[in-house]
Amino acid sequence: MAPKKKRKSTVRTKQMTTNKPWRPRLGVRDLAEILTFAKGLARASGALAMSYYGRANPTLRYDYDLVTEADLALNEYLRKEVLDAFPDHIFFNGGAQKKNLRDITDPVWVVDPLDGSAGFSAGMPVWGVSLALFDSGRPVLGIIHLPVTGELYSASRSGPAMLNDRKITVRDQELDNESLLLTYSRFHSDFITKLTGKVRSLGSTAAHMAYVARGAASGAIMGNVHIWDIAAGQVILEAAGGAIRDLSGKKVDLADYSRGGDIDKVLIAAPMGLHKEIGSLVEHR
Repeated sequence: MAPKKKRKSTVRTKQMTTNKPWRPRLGVRDLAEILTFAKGLARASGALAMSYYGRANPTLRYDYDLVTEADLALNEYLRKEVLDAFPDHIFFNGGAQKKNLRDITDPVWVVDPLDGSAGFSAGMPVWGVSLALFDSGRPVLGIIHLPVTGELYSASRSGPAMLNDRKITVRDQELDNESLLLTYSRFHSDFITKLTGKVRSLGSTAAHMAYVARGAASGAIMGNVHIWDIAAGQVILEAAGGAIRDLSGKKVDLADYSRGGDIDKVLIAAPMGLHKEIGSLVEHR
């Protein structure tokens, strides 16, 4: 088999233009300490989640009672641990919010206690815990823990993207017939794709983003998501050399969706320079 052709780098350094300068409250040392705490918290919450895993009612296609019980227990555990450790931080995991993240200077935790609940209920291995930290309106730290497979993805704005104890990066190859594109569950009802490679849905947005960040997948198309689904993944993906864009290739500011509503765009998680190509290969039905 001939070696795959590498993509030409299209990374550009741009000066961001905003109405007012971003003034982070947390320094590099603060982030390092919080990252260590968050890794331990993710692993502990993963162990708690595993105590519920495999207990679904076998007569149900989706055991709402089990998922609700696990989600509530995980959420309460995460909230308590975060606020005990950082009383001046804010804990956010969905629902309507009175303030936009841009208007909050205190650090804000944006959490999805159980991403991939259908897989969790069915006894499938692709689900996890997602933790992100916002500082003055921007995501600066992300953790995705997949307990069944023992994978812990992490990154902060001051360091590299990691899978457990090794650095990870996105794929540096053009799309071909062996490329893997991850999608949301109803993708084929909404789109037709001309990609010659493989198109799969594994049931967890957080996991999809982690797989793109470590180069296992060339990209992920994400629909019907909320800020808590993708905030941690965005930090990890950007640290690994990728980014989130909409189908036209435009940047997406997660703070625009911090009041808890649906993100009203289909998004692409991919290496820099590959978003427009992926977008050109899908079209609405």
